[in-house]
Parts: sequence; C-alpha cells; structure tokens
Amino acid sequence: MTSMLKSGRRTGMAGQAAVEVLLVLMILALVFFGGVELSRGVALRQALDSGTGAAARTLSLDPAQWAFASGVVQQSVDQNMLGGAAPVTLRVYDSGGTLRSSAWLSGSHFGTAFFLEATAPFDADIPFLANAPITVRVRHWGIVERYP
Repeated sequence: MTSMLKSGRRTGMAGQAAVEVLLVLMILALVFFGGVELSRGVALRQALDSGTGAAARTLSLDPAQWAFASGVVQQSVDQNMLGGAAPVTLRVYDSGGTLRSSAWLSGSHFGTAFFLEATAPFDADIPFLANAPITVRVRHWGIVERYP
C-alpha cells in the first residue's frame, strides 16, 4: 500500500514539474521573441533616421532631387532591416509645420527652412500577444543652400 502512495506522489510531482516547465518556457519565449522584435524596431528607427538625415542634406543642396532623396531613405531601410523592409513615405513641411509638396521645395529660394518627415509601418510579431501596427516617424530639418 505504501508503494502505491509513493508512486502516485511521484506521478503527481512529475506532472507538476511539466506544467511549471511549460509556464516558464512560455514566458521565456515571450521575452526572447519580444527582444527580437524590439531590436527590429530599433533597427528600423535607426535606418529611417540616418536615411532621412542624408535625404535632408541632399534636398538642402538641390531641392529638385526628390526622387533621389526618397530612394536614399528607402535604400537605407532596405539594407538595415532584419526580416524584410518596410515601405517609406516622405513628406516635406515648411518652417511653420504646414504640409507642402515636393514642387514647393523645388521652387524654394535660398535660405528656406523645411522639415523632412519619413514614416514607415512596423508590425511586431510577438507570440501570445495581440499586436497593433506601429508607425515609426522621423523628422529632420534642412535649409535650402542652393543659389538661384
């Protein structure tokens, strides 16, 4: 009779240990994959920031190079993203914060201040969590340095 009690206790303990291991593995998976997705988000932000800075400098020297500047930002994001690149959207604002067109920037005179904003969607894929898409947004300012 005592041998049956001991074997029953061992089975219960083994089942308890299996449940505990499963719970710990779920938490570790959440932390691990959350860290990977966090690093992807930081990489996107950094790539967007460096590309937008280079594009703002390009547009400061020649405001008519909108297509080239857009390509610089997209290429920066494409080269630095883990697991695929995100489509980048560029917008230009005047110094008052009003949204303007690339034609406005192209026709701007020497000394005109502008802000270049780049946005890219980021969708974190973390197991066991509902994920909402995030938009990463970066702004750089520039001044038109081209003489007429």
